[in-house]
Parts: sequence; C-alpha cells; structure tokens
Amino acid sequence: MNFRLENLLVELELYLQKPEVRSSCSELTRLVSEDFIEFSATGCSFGKQEILARLPDERAPLIESSQFAVRELAEDICQVTYRAKLKKADDNVISFSIRSSIWRKQQDLWQLVFHQGTQCKPF
Repeated sequence: MNFRLENLLVELELYLQKPEVRSSCSELTRLVSEDFIEFSATGCSFGKQEILARLPDERAPLIESSQFAVRELAEDICQVTYRAKLKKADDNVISFSIRSSIWRKQQDLWQLVFHQGTQCKPF
C-alpha cells in the first residue's frame, strides 16, 4: 500500500470526527456510503439514515485518536484501525475504544461503508 493512500484514509477518518463535519448533512451524505452500517461501542447498530438523523443535531464529543493503521483488504477497499478517547461535551465521562473502519473507493471518492467501536481499558 502506498503512503499517500494511507495518509488520505487517516485524514478522512479524522475529518469525519470534526464537529463541523459531524453536523453537516451534505458532508455526511458525501462520505458515508448508502450501505453503511455501524456497530457502536454501546452495542447498538445503525445505518446511514440513522447517522443523518442523529449526528447533525448531536453535540459532538471531543475525540482524541491515535495509533492509526491502514491495510488494504482488496482493490479499492481498505481498513483503518485506531484507538479513540472520547469525552462527551455535556459531562466529564471519558470512554476509550478500539475503532475499525472500512472504506471503499466509489469512482474517485472514498466512502465509509462500515465502522465499529469496541470499548476497552484506558490507555
């Protein structure tokens, strides 16, 4: 895998964590695939429509991400893994998770097709 692609996918992952992107229906629509599914750290699962209905009105948590790794699963399909520390904006609860995203290239655009967060011990 080339270094440029790794950087692009990490940048996209970080971009989706920004409050202004999480609150933008147009950016979420562009970057999240129609067949997207997420398994959250809380044990819930949801698709793109739930993301579009929930995220724009949600107060975004502060997310600190680290230890990124990118691997190619197939042509135009990659997995990004990392650790995330989340602090909710409305309280002092901090959660730690291991994250995994699968990105697929559709024409010239990379879109998120799967995401999973699994709670873990503090790091």
